[in-house]
Amino acid sequence: MKSKAAVAKALKDKGLPLPEEDSYDAMMHRLNTWEASRGFLFRRIKTRFYARQQLPVEIPLGTVIFVPASEFARKVMKTGAMFPLGRAEYDSKLHTLIDVPKTETYTEPKAEKKVTPKKKSTPKKKSSSKKVKENGGNDNSN
Repeated sequence: MKSKAAVAKALKDKGLPLPEEDSYDAMMHRLNTWEASRGFLFRRIKTRFYARQQLPVEIPLGTVIFVPASEFARKVMKTGAMFPLGRAEYDSKLHTLIDVPKTETYTEPKAEKKVTPKKKSTPKKKSSSKKVKENGGNDNSN
């Protein structure tokens, strides 16, 4: 993408919410990792194997977690440490977002300045100040 505005438009067209961090890197990360606007809702399960659960990120107990539809969400599901509650749109008031971990950084391309050649100035011809005819510009054809 060429600019932040183009990435924001692409996110909107895909139906994805804009990230809280207003940067090109965060927007590109979201555009490339989120598959759809509807993600997975989870609640962590406390089992006797709690200490040995290998989750990709630290997830608190008792909170409703929103994980965007992505390969990362499928890895979390396979751990067996999360109870799936269903799929829904992300709502910051109801859900705690566990975003896909960043593996690469994106930098906004610099806008190229168009160099236009300077126009060569030509000396202006001096015009005579006597533009009025001798008869005052009146037509005396009578």
